[in-house]
Parts: sequence; structure tokens; C-alpha cells
Amino acid sequence: MRLAMVVADYTPGEADQLRRDMAAWHRTGRMERHRERLITRMQAKGIAVEFAERIFEQIRGFGEYGFPESHAASFALIAYATAWLKCHYPAEFACSLLNAQPMGFYMPATIVEDAKRHHVVVRSIDVQASEWDCTLEKCAESVDSFAVRMGLRYVKGLGEREWEKIVQARRVAGFASLQDFARRTGLDEGSLSALAEAGAFDSLHVDRRTALWNVRRLARTQKESLSLPARERQPGFTSLSDFEEVGWDYRRTSHSARRHPLEPMRASLIRQGLPNARTVMLMKNGAKVRYAGLVICRQRPGTAGGVVFMTLEDETGFVNVVVWESVFQRYSVLAKTVSFLGVSGKLQVEDGVVHLVAEELWEPRVELKPASTRSRDFH
Repeated sequence: MRLAMVVADYTPGEADQLRRDMAAWHRTGRMERHRERLITRMQAKGIAVEFAERIFEQIRGFGEYGFPESHAASFALIAYATAWLKCHYPAEFACSLLNAQPMGFYMPATIVEDAKRHHVVVRSIDVQASEWDCTLEKCAESVDSFAVRMGLRYVKGLGEREWEKIVQARRVAGFASLQDFARRTGLDEGSLSALAEAGAFDSLHVDRRTALWNVRRLARTQKESLSLPARERQPGFTSLSDFEEVGWDYRRTSHSARRHPLEPMRASLIRQGLPNARTVMLMKNGAKVRYAGLVICRQRPGTAGGVVFMTLEDETGFVNVVVWESVFQRYSVLAKTVSFLGVSGKLQVEDGVVHLVAEELWEPRVELKPASTRSRDFH
């Protein structure tokens, strides 16, 4: 606004209209009506037409990403306050974010993993302890801190009506067994199966495969006792491996408080010469790197000239990846669709900020695919 008033003799009213048109020029195209006025007036003041056109392009370009100083100050205050909370009250901060979903830049799984990397104890969903929302519990590891208990809201296929039945039964007494839970809550087969798959019955000392088998039989039993028929033999099931356990967690709750999807695969990745994120962060500027991680977000800003920014994650942290347009086009299918992605490229390290500039994208060769994760993608 000030520039237009100085170089093109805009009145304060004209400058304010320029501001409005800058904010909406993508939608209305009103910026173009300022072109002739600005350039003509600048020429009248002795400014060469080529330079006048460059000034106009700069003003129009600013409209793509600029916003008022008052907005910047407001966002800075929010950023400072939330950073302070995250630093001094990490459990409370993570719990609040998880209860505010869906929102923000990161998926719940990323919030959970980041909290764990910052020494917050995150406890799994449990029919004996979980509320509907995530809650804070006293942490035995430190008398001054809290653990985050994941809420039943994260179990896909379970609604608040089912939660009300659980909490009403729990107010009377804790659940003594799987049969006791099914009898007193009266939940249907779908809800019981969802809880079993989510590992919510672990505190009842029954593994997930056995729990899933039993709740389906219990739900179909019409007897008032809801007990298993004595004449039928209880089958024996192999317990889930760490890898399978994470897969079940993600399939039913989209996160795992137990472990990161890549943690059970780390030995295999190390044998392939693939470092974790913490190791990448310690490498020097210009180092050649091959890295594989889960894609948690993709960004393609309109002002970045076709450059795509990705964030990849493993159990130790994040790696920020820069994908130039030519590389993105060459590997567009992988870049757009693969959740477990391999990147080869060169590190750019400046003032402690690390970016991996991609030269190749590839799909890691692993015997078992990690749990499927969703990314937040912005264009």
C-alpha cells in the first residue's frame, strides 16, 4: 500500500482497494485493473516501463503469500504460547491435541509418536481405564508428570452410545473377565470385535486373537449367562508378533501407543544400510543419503514453482524432503501414492536445519509392509 502511494500517487482509499484486490485476485482477477493505473502513473513520475512492470509483478506476487503485520503478530503469539506449553506441559499439550481432532497439520499417530519421543508416557486404549476422550493419569515414572491415556473415541466402529454402556457398567464395578464385560455392557458383535482388535481387553489378560474369537461367540450366544458352551473346546492361538500388533492397532485405531510401525523393522532396514532419522540429522552438509520412512505430509505451495515438500517419519523423528519438480514428475506415482517411501539424495544443512534434496524416489524392499498410514497433503 505504501509503495503504491509513493511511486504511483495512490490515495489512501485507492491503496486500501489495492489491498483488498490483492487478497482476492485469485478469485476475482481484480488485480489486473491496477496494472495500467500503476504502470501509467509510475511512467508519469519518470520510472522506466520495464521497472514499473517489475514493481507491479512484485506487488501481485506478494498477494499470493503476504498478509498483514497484525495477523503475523497474532500467529506469532499463538506459536509462542503453544511452543511454551509443549515444552513445559508436553503430556497436557499432546492430550489436548488428540481430543481436538480432526484438526491441524499432523495426524493423531504423529502426535502420539512425537509425544513418546519427548518422554511422555502414552498408554493404550483399555476398557478398564479409558474414557471417551484421551485423559491424563498419574505417572509412576515421575510424581510430577502425567501419562496420556488414549480414549475410546479412537476405536473405529465404536460410538458414544456404546461408550455410555461401558462407563455405566464400569461405575458399578471393574470388569472381572471378557464374559463379564460382554454380559454387563450388552454390546453387539461389531462393537466387541472392534474393541478386541484394538487391544482394549489386554488388561483382562486375554490376547487379541483369543479375545476376538471369544467375543464373537459370546455375542451370538443367546443364553442369559453369555458363557461359552462347555462342550466346545477353546482353540489355541499364536500371540501377535510386534509387527502384527502394530498393524492391528493402526487398522482399528489409526495409531499405536505400543510402538512405531517401523520399529519392528529397524534391524532389517539397518542391514540394508538405511539409517534412522536421528542418524540423518547428525550427518554433514552435502552427505549422500539413502533413507526410508513413512510419509506423514506432502505440500505443494503455489508459490514454490512446482517444488513438493514432504515430511517422512520413523521411530526416532522426522526427515524433511525437498522434491524438485523434475524429480517429482519422474517419480510421480511413487511420490503421490506410496506411504512407505525411500529417498536417495543429498543433505542440505544450514544453521541446524536439515533437508534431504531428493534425486531418486523408490519403494523399499521389505518382506512385510509396515502398517498403512495416512498423510496430510496440502496443495
